[in-house]
Amino acid sequence: MRRLAACAALFLTVQAQAQIRPQAFGLPNGLRVVLLEDHERPLVRACLHLPLDPETNARPGLAAMALRVLGQSDAAAVRIGDFEQLLAGAGIELTPALRADGLSWSLLTRSRDQDLALGLLADRAFRSVLDTATLETERLAYWRETERLEASPRAKLRAVLEPDQTLQAPSLESLTTLSFEELLAFDARVLRPDRAVLVLHGDLGLEQAKRLVYLSFGTWTVSSAPHAPPHAPTTAPAAPSSLPKAAPAAPPPATPSVAPVASPQPVRINAPGALPRALAVALEPEDLDREARALLALLLPGDPALFPARIRIEGLDLVAALDGEAQASPAATEALLLERLQALRQRGFTEADLRQAKAAWSAGRALAGLHPEALVGEALDEARGRGTSPARMQALTVEGLNGALRRWLDPARLKAGALGAPRS
Repeated sequence: MRRLAACAALFLTVQAQAQIRPQAFGLPNGLRVVLLEDHERPLVRACLHLPLDPETNARPGLAAMALRVLGQSDAAAVRIGDFEQLLAGAGIELTPALRADGLSWSLLTRSRDQDLALGLLADRAFRSVLDTATLETERLAYWRETERLEASPRAKLRAVLEPDQTLQAPSLESLTTLSFEELLAFDARVLRPDRAVLVLHGDLGLEQAKRLVYLSFGTWTVSSAPHAPPHAPTTAPAAPSSLPKAAPAAPPPATPSVAPVASPQPVRINAPGALPRALAVALEPEDLDREARALLALLLPGDPALFPARIRIEGLDLVAALDGEAQASPAATEALLLERLQALRQRGFTEADLRQAKAAWSAGRALAGLHPEALVGEALDEARGRGTSPARMQALTVEGLNGALRRWLDPARLKAGALGAPRS
C-alpha cells in the first residue's frame, strides 16, 4: 500500500508539473520574459541570459574577464561588500556562468525576498560600476589561474584544444593587453535589454511578475554610454573594428585536417611519469539539428564501438578521451583515439539505437517537470530558438541522426592532442 501511495503521489506531482505553461511578455526596452508559474513551493528561480557577439568571440578571455569584473564591482549605490551581505542575509543564490553561446546569471530565492533578489540581479546586469582597480585585481587573479595550467597537464591540454575562442584560456600576452576601454565596450555591446531573455519560475503570478520585472528592469536602456565612475575613461571604441584583435599566440577556432589519424602540427603536452592520454574536441556545427543533438548526447557516452575511449558532450563541445597503456607513446594513443572516432563515424547508429534513444528522451522529458532547473533550461532554449520538439523528434530518421554524427566527427572539425612522456 505504501508503494502504491508513493506511486500515486509521484503521478500527481508529474501531472501538476506538466500543467505548467510558459507565459511570455516583454518590456518596452526589448527585454523578453518567460514566466513558469508554479505555486507548489515558496521559491522563485530566475535565469537571465545574454548572447555574445562576434567581436567578443574574437578576443579570448574578454568575456570571462568581463564577468569576473562585473561580479566584483559596486552596483549603483550598493558597494560590493554590502551586495554580498544582502545576498547572504536573505539566503539568495546568484550564480554567474559563461558558455560558448552566452553569459548568464542564475538566481534562487524565497518568494518573500523576490523583490530584493530581482533588484540585485538587475544590479549585476546593468548597474555595475566598472573601475580600473577591479580590472587590475581580476587581471592578476586570472593571470595566476592561467599560469596554474602549467602545473596541471590535463587541464592545459583541454584548454589548448578548446575550439571556441570564447572559452579559450587567454595567453599572458592577451591578458596584459586587455584594456579598460575594451571592458566598457563589452558592457555597451553585450549587456543590452534587447538582447536578453529572462526566465522566471516559481511562486508568482503573471501580473505580479510583470510588476516585479518592470520595477527591476524597466530602467535598463540600450545606450552606447557604459557604466564607469567619474575618474575612469567614459568613451568606448566607436566601432567594433577598433577593438584589438586576438593575440597572435591564440589558436584559431578550428584546425583543419584531412587525415583522420594525424595532424600536421600535433599538440603534445610533456608530462613525465604520467600515463599517456589523448583528447579530441569538436565544436558543435552551427546548423546541427537540435533533436539529433539531444539523441547523440544520450547515445555517445556508452557506445561500445569507442571502447576503451570515452566520449561526452560539454556545452557545445564534443569531447573524446583515451587513456593509453604505460608502454604506449602519446602519438600512438592519439592515433588510436582518432581511429575509434572515425570507426564510429563510419558505422553510425541503427534503427534500434534510434528507437531506444527516443524512448529515453521521452522518459527524461516527462521527468523534467520534477526538476525546476530543467524547466527553466527548457524555457530558455525555447525562447532562444534552441528547443527540442516532440513532433520533430518523432520525425527524426536514422539517416538524419547519422548525418549529424558524421558532420560533428568530421576530421576537419576535430582538434586532437596528447600528453605523456615522449618516447625516443
